[in-house]
Amino acid sequence: MNTNINKELLFNHFARKTSPLQRQLIEDWLKEEKNEELYYQLLEQWEQHNLQYLPETNQALTHFIDYMEAGQSSITSTLTNAEENRYSPRWFKWAIAASVIFCLGILSFYFKNQLYYQTYKTQIGENKTINLPDGSKAILNENSSLKLVRWGFGSENREVFLTGEASFSVKHTLDNQQFIVKSDNHFEVVVLGTEFSVYARQQGSKVVLKKGKVRIEYTENNTKKQLIMKPGELVSLDTQNHIQKKVAVIKPQSVEAKGNRFVFEETSLQEVGYLLEENYGLSVEIKGEELSQRVLMGSFRAENVDELLKTISELLNINVVRQGNQVILSEY
Repeated sequence: MNTNINKELLFNHFARKTSPLQRQLIEDWLKEEKNEELYYQLLEQWEQHNLQYLPETNQALTHFIDYMEAGQSSITSTLTNAEENRYSPRWFKWAIAASVIFCLGILSFYFKNQLYYQTYKTQIGENKTINLPDGSKAILNENSSLKLVRWGFGSENREVFLTGEASFSVKHTLDNQQFIVKSDNHFEVVVLGTEFSVYARQQGSKVVLKKGKVRIEYTENNTKKQLIMKPGELVSLDTQNHIQKKVAVIKPQSVEAKGNRFVFEETSLQEVGYLLEENYGLSVEIKGEELSQRVLMGSFRAENVDELLKTISELLNINVVRQGNQVILSEY
């Protein structure tokens, strides 16, 4: 921490007892991303001992309605009684009051979400290694996001929310606390110390288990189900969460290569098309159902998407044409 910025100064700042110069110092200090977490942690400590005023919304609403019905609003003060009855009926005043309360609720929810959750995101062509507070590690693949609580992760819970693709190396805890990966696809991966990869996209989901043991919890036809995975297994779920388990013959992008290495073992060209769309923002068209079901075998490196397309063309001996973000795959 900057020697000029300490716990005492920040506590005074939260209590609004700092000078303009001190507030400027704190503002400059917060421009460094590493200082934000400490700022929020100290803010939480201060708030626990300095309970803030909670507005009496019901009382405020009553006062507001009384004010409106008494005809004190500046909007209607210049209108005659006839005009007021015509242009400002009682229901309109109630609608204004309801709108104010609704907007306050939306703003409260938004800022609460921003305050309590930390979100990591990657763009197209970007990978990110995230060291989680409990000692676990996540490698977030392209065009993905990972959300977790800002405080208490590892002590109160170990839940993360994934959209996209990520590989995890989960640290075992002495109390055997579960590590849970949640997604918007109505399935969860429940873990006790393991290494695995999760793929959660619009066209379906996959879980590949490398080490340890995980339990898949999912909903199919409005029925909650479970499945235990063993090392070397691949579980696939389609958009309706119909599940299929087999030996792990498809691997997401290699963790060690950070997105530059690809391992394809009986991976259909259709699945490769999904990868190109999700990870690189391309629009892929495959000419013919038979071609879409052809599979790739092999391990190779590609520094960019053009190298990847060239390798696919050579492996399958097919024609690959790219114009901007449009890619067409067809037989020669």
